[in-house]
Amino acid sequence: MRTFEELRWRWVINTYVRPFYLRAEWLPHDWTMARRVARAGKRVKLGDVQRMLHGTWRESSVAAWYCLRLPPESVTSDLEFALGHAYSSKNAHTLAAAAVALLGPRALPMLESAPCLIDAEPGDDGAGVVAAAIEEIGGTPPIRPDDGYRAWFQGLLRAARDLQVAYRDVQLTSRTSGRCPRR
Repeated sequence: MRTFEELRWRWVINTYVRPFYLRAEWLPHDWTMARRVARAGKRVKLGDVQRMLHGTWRESSVAAWYCLRLPPESVTSDLEFALGHAYSSKNAHTLAAAAVALLGPRALPMLESAPCLIDAEPGDDGAGVVAAAIEEIGGTPPIRPDDGYRAWFQGLLRAARDLQVAYRDVQLTSRTSGRCPRR
């Protein structure tokens, strides 16, 4: 028999992770999805975001966007943990964008120690995007990202900053303020 906490966590995953994890990196190209993530992010609890950042790549890739709503001091160590376990592009790119948007240059040590940079092979998307993030905040990455990775990171960073604004914006639902027009 499952405990209440197990059932609640399953609900959290089904509500806040499953609908978004496959599209987490596409937010720069899909404003409708970004609005859905922002709406969900306004409801998710701090403890759940922290737990997601310690979870699988699916959980941490989406939690990266949710942590942008929270005070940096409440999620910095969790974001650092997630980046310290980001071995691939499945979550490294969204975590890097969130770290730079949330912490700016203070994110440099955690980005530099991301495992996806260690023994990075040419063409490794995670390493390329994290290297572009390091460059963005004035660091010198161990590998040189090409213009494609820089552009990819800029798109992710733009999406992260747009989400930060959306989290502050009360009228985020849609152009009709979330109400259906009367007939």
